[in-house]
Amino acid sequence: MTFQRITCSMHKKAIEIVKEYYPEVDEALFKDLLNYISEKSEGEDLINSGKLSNAIGINKVGVKEINLRSTAVVSGFLFYCIESSKIEFNEIETLFGKETAKIVGGLIKVPEIQLDKLSIQSENFIKLLLTISSDIRSILIKLAEMLYLLRNLKDKSNAEQIKISSEISALYAPIAHRLGLYAIKSEMEDLSMKYLHPDTYKEIAKTLEKTKANRNKYIEQFVSPLNKELKKGNIRCEIKGRPKSIFSIWNKMLKQGVEFDEVYDKFAIRVIIESKPEDEKANCWQVYSIITDKYIPNPRRLRDWITSPKTSGYESLHTTVIGPEQKWVEVQIRTLRMDEIAEKGHAAHWKYKEKKEGKEKSDWLSKMREALEKSDKENETKQDKDKAKLYTDEIFIFTPNGDLRRLHRAYSVLDFAFSIHTNIGESCTGAIVNGEMKTIKHQLKNGDEVKVLTSKKQKPKYEWLEIVKSPRAKAKIKRAIKAKDYKDSDIGKDSVKQKFTQLKIDFNDVNINLLAEHFDLKSALDFYQAVGSGKLDIHKIKKAFVEITDKLSEEKVYEEEEIKIVKEDIKSKSTENYLIIENNLQTIDYQLAKCCSPIPGDDVFGFITVSKGTKIHKKTCPNAPDLFKRYAYRIVEAKWNERIDKDKFSVQLHLSGKDKVGIANTITEIIGKEFKLSLRALTIHPRKNNLFEGVVVTAVQNSKQLNNLMDRLRKIEDVYEVKRMMK
Repeated sequence: MTFQRITCSMHKKAIEIVKEYYPEVDEALFKDLLNYISEKSEGEDLINSGKLSNAIGINKVGVKEINLRSTAVVSGFLFYCIESSKIEFNEIETLFGKETAKIVGGLIKVPEIQLDKLSIQSENFIKLLLTISSDIRSILIKLAEMLYLLRNLKDKSNAEQIKISSEISALYAPIAHRLGLYAIKSEMEDLSMKYLHPDTYKEIAKTLEKTKANRNKYIEQFVSPLNKELKKGNIRCEIKGRPKSIFSIWNKMLKQGVEFDEVYDKFAIRVIIESKPEDEKANCWQVYSIITDKYIPNPRRLRDWITSPKTSGYESLHTTVIGPEQKWVEVQIRTLRMDEIAEKGHAAHWKYKEKKEGKEKSDWLSKMREALEKSDKENETKQDKDKAKLYTDEIFIFTPNGDLRRLHRAYSVLDFAFSIHTNIGESCTGAIVNGEMKTIKHQLKNGDEVKVLTSKKQKPKYEWLEIVKSPRAKAKIKRAIKAKDYKDSDIGKDSVKQKFTQLKIDFNDVNINLLAEHFDLKSALDFYQAVGSGKLDIHKIKKAFVEITDKLSEEKVYEEEEIKIVKEDIKSKSTENYLIIENNLQTIDYQLAKCCSPIPGDDVFGFITVSKGTKIHKKTCPNAPDLFKRYAYRIVEAKWNERIDKDKFSVQLHLSGKDKVGIANTITEIIGKEFKLSLRALTIHPRKNNLFEGVVVTAVQNSKQLNNLMDRLRKIEDVYEVKRMMK
């Protein structure tokens, strides 16, 4: 087929525009292309229809930002200027080549995917594109179209803006990222956000503009000493600071649950080195050494994509350091060649003329396809292994003030607390690690930022010796426990003396040793220590003596005698046929049942046990129906003395809600400061979907005060449920 050459002003203008952004264009080929398009358009006004201007705009993006060349350019013009129904592939293959026909064929198939009718993930979408596009340039041209569309979206209706932005951010931005087209990916994300979340976009953009002067001043403060050191090392490079994309900042705010001011890396410093190909790796690590000599690095955030480039072709050395004013700063180190690849991925290597297409083009296209077919997970796994080699036995932990501490691998929060100070270790209750609440058992990782949490009520325990790995921490815990044991034994001895006096038992070595043997303790000192530390309930002494002295007694006789004794105690302590529950529970034989944990204000009854005196139960206790049915003769009425002491009765509350930093602090302030109650324990357990469950143990005066406390805790914004627990 021969073309009728049409030398109209439209064609001349089009060629001039294309030559502006693609000087190497084959003019003869391009004239043939325009004539062919004119014939197929059958007199259609391509200018007023916008087809020609759109084709020029899309191809300009492809040439300038993806390095597409003649074959792709011709394919783009054919697809965007000619109706799909009028495209004849045999004709295109004859006139413009087989590759052009394949690219156009792939472009035609993409719009046939009905995205509005599919719930499709980006990973599946990529696989689908690869299936329908035999030449990856179809996908690259489509990326150019999407970016061009976003840049000109302001003239569309609001509904169209939202639909197009949603599709591009969800499906095409991930493709650009996978291919290493980071400039295109960032612009797609930012422009999509501009239409999908306009208020947030404007707010962040406005704040960035307001803080621009301070940011530039800080960058200069950070860069100035580095420039001096780099010049000393005869390293030719350019250092520049750039703000992170608005979408990137917003994404960090969402992921970390923080406000704009709390995002610490709103900008990055980029060091671009002039280097010979054979010296690139050595020069990058030399610059890294100079920077980390000046500023403390966070080893956990070291990324070596020079030794192991990404599948997309991305090469760079990333580190995060503590700059002036104790602020974290991300630094990217790369050569000029690497910087070009960082913007255009493998496309940066593809610089060929149409007549010399060959292995270079083939290699580039195959690498682009490989980048799409392969996820980043394999590279990430290899990267983690490479990082592990850098620090075999040691990890580096940061305090909130940016101080660096060196620990051994697998050390816990408790190890870290003791490394700071003995008092901090002994009172450690947990830590905030990288913004998340963790227990004392949590094993720290290289580069963690740790804020230790302490409580005056916390004391070292034997169990801690199983948690810590540091010999220094073990020694300090043993010393603290030993000192506590001596103190506990003195307290325990005094308590035992008082109990013996109350029970009219002789306080002598014979009786003490009998009790120690009964409770399987090695000595009198161990017995005193167990009582003093609370491990052994002093109220068990009476029962122990009964068991020791009446081993040969018949259980029935024993039971009748005990019940008789207890009933006499009840009679002496009761009025109006009620058992009056006084505040001296330790001096009479009453105990609060652990199964329901009654407190003043609860409706209660007494139950006479065989050897434990009278147990006080709530009338709503789960065991109450069985007790009334089987042991009605042991039930006595009971009520509370109105003058009973405050903060005497321990209760457990179960809480659940959204897991956010500071929730534990809010709970403790309400209990301690607002209600002036004693907090005996607080445990927070993170759950899936950013939720938590927790248990609070506190002491209250009565059920009215407990109900008020529970109502107040329910009003905390992130708390969903508060309920009383049975112990």
